[in-house]
Formats: sequence, structure tokens, C-alpha cells
Amino acid sequence: MITIRNLSKKYGTNEVLKNINMEFDKGKVYGIVGENGAGKTTLFRCIADLEAYEGKIGSSPTPIKNHLGLLLTEPFFFQKITGKEYIQLLCNARKIKLSDIEDRNIFDLPLNQYASTYSTGMKKKLALTAILLQANDFFILDEPFNGVDIQSNIILTEIIHKLKALDRTVIISSHINQTLINR
Repeated sequence: MITIRNLSKKYGTNEVLKNINMEFDKGKVYGIVGENGAGKTTLFRCIADLEAYEGKIGSSPTPIKNHLGLLLTEPFFFQKITGKEYIQLLCNARKIKLSDIEDRNIFDLPLNQYASTYSTGMKKKLALTAILLQANDFFILDEPFNGVDIQSNIILTEIIHKLKALDRTVIISSHINQTLINR
């Protein structure tokens, strides 16, 4: 469970989030819809403890950062890291030993190629694969359906249903309401 109490966030004098109160239970999928610039990504960055904020964010288990898979709209990749090395790096961060990364390549990505050369959709699929292999309790997916092909959208929807069945908390954002219906 993630609990947010009186969360506020300002950038200078611009108040992006004001007294947000929410709870996200395990085993549920939540959709957050808002226009571009409405504060969805800022909210997610606060939950992930990547931004300073006012208020309280709690989770069970704690600390949230050790149990959270965060898929940002535009994932970051080092210039000279392959897809396989990226997955290994994220799993190493959680002390997860993987010997069969190629067998877990659900999107059939070219894992021996530099991730920085991937298309936008391929980068998103690589980042998603890595956070799935971390065995997180919470998943925040920021605009996960943007920039990926139809087949990958179908796979992503199946993954979300599977995470729910595994009692994981999934929070998805979109600026288009239709992308969240029936997920």
C-alpha cells in the first residue's frame, strides 16, 4: 500500500501539486489522467523520492524506493550500455541474480545492441523488462502506451493484468482517458 497525505510540490512560485491525498492498495491498478503538464510525472517523481516535496508519502513495505519499479515517459540510458547490461544493472541494484536474461526478453529486443540506439518504443520496452525482473511490489508506469506498437500494447496490457493477479500495485498515467479504459 502507498499512502499520500497533504502532498504539495512547488517549482519556485508555481504550485504543481496542492494537498494531494491518496491511497493505492495492493492488488489494484490505478489510472491517473490529466493534461500534459498537469503534474502526473511530478507526482510519480515525488512517490519515487526523486523530488523534494511537502507532506507525507508512506508505503508498506518500506522504503518505497526499494520496492518500486518506475517507468518514466523517457527512460535514461548511458551511452555505452547494451540492453543486456542495462537489465543486469537494474537487477544488480536489487541483488537479483539473473543468468537467463535472453530467455526473459519478452519484447524480443536486440539485447547486445547499445540501448542508446534503440527507438523510443524499444527503450520503453527495455526499461519495463528491467523493472519487471526486479520483482517489485509497486509499479508506476508513466505514459506506458505512448510510442509502442500495437502488439506491444497488447503485451503490456497482459502484463498489467498479471501484476494485478500477483497482488502488485500498478499506477498508470495518461493524458488520454481512452488508453486507460479496460486496463
